[in-house]
Amino acid sequence: MADDFDYGSPATDRQTFAAIAIVGAILALLFIVLDIGDLVSKSAQSLNDPHAPTVPVVSFRLLALAMGVWAVVKMFRVGAGNMVVLLHEERKLKLIHPIGIEKFVTFSSWTLLSNILYFSSVLLAAFYRMNEAPIPSLLEHFQIIMFAVACGTSFLTATVVRHIILPDFIDSQRDSQYMFQYHEQVMHNFAAIFMAIEVLLVVPTLRPEFALYCVGMGLIYVCFAYIYAYNGGGFYVYSFIDPRLRYAPFTMLALALAIAVFYLGIVLVTLVVEWNIFIGGVLMTAWVSLIVQFWSNDPNAQSSS
Repeated sequence: MADDFDYGSPATDRQTFAAIAIVGAILALLFIVLDIGDLVSKSAQSLNDPHAPTVPVVSFRLLALAMGVWAVVKMFRVGAGNMVVLLHEERKLKLIHPIGIEKFVTFSSWTLLSNILYFSSVLLAAFYRMNEAPIPSLLEHFQIIMFAVACGTSFLTATVVRHIILPDFIDSQRDSQYMFQYHEQVMHNFAAIFMAIEVLLVVPTLRPEFALYCVGMGLIYVCFAYIYAYNGGGFYVYSFIDPRLRYAPFTMLALALAIAVFYLGIVLVTLVVEWNIFIGGVLMTAWVSLIVQFWSNDPNAQSSS
């Protein structure tokens, strides 16, 4: 089928790549000027010295990690998936059925991996503390990066899935039941829930400057998507991410900034939690309840028993 997309001039893709390079250079300059490395230590210490008792915090983190790892296992074991992708050469939409590692080209799968990496890093830091060994500064830095990225991506993913993707399934009369399989639930719902609980248990010391890590993650993802389309799978998981589209440079920047905005939202809620954990908890619960969805709203959907 022929699909209408608003493509720009033949040079639009090069303009998109140039925009990525410019934003990347600005990002690197900001990291140097702001000296973010000095801000990491205090924030990392708050992650490793949680507000709640150590045993329940470690137990929760083990549960979150286990559910994330099992979701990855399920992605390999569940069989072929369903993706409507934009073919790079043909510029047409096509339904494909990825298997195994092919499923990890989606943004939501990167959300899952960022959750796994974050909880792995804080559990590794807990192991150092139990053995009364100093936590390596590199590990502390990694913790902060993954915390910011996991917060931004998980809340963005949950919001987009509930308020954009699932309604689109209903409008186009497509079956959305596969979106509620275990691994999809972990990516789209539990990832955000886990990070919300983490904030309430730990009450971390966060800095708005760490939003730059989220912007960086967004740039890395779009670069990966472009390389994959041009030299790998030959398609874009999301049609709007094609660098040849008229507004592609702005779309790329919007994605990176969206991750940062959701992280900054977490920073604001954390400040409320520090002031009053009850009010902060209610605010966090309300936010999460507005972005997660565990079942289909399609009245014609069949029960997935």
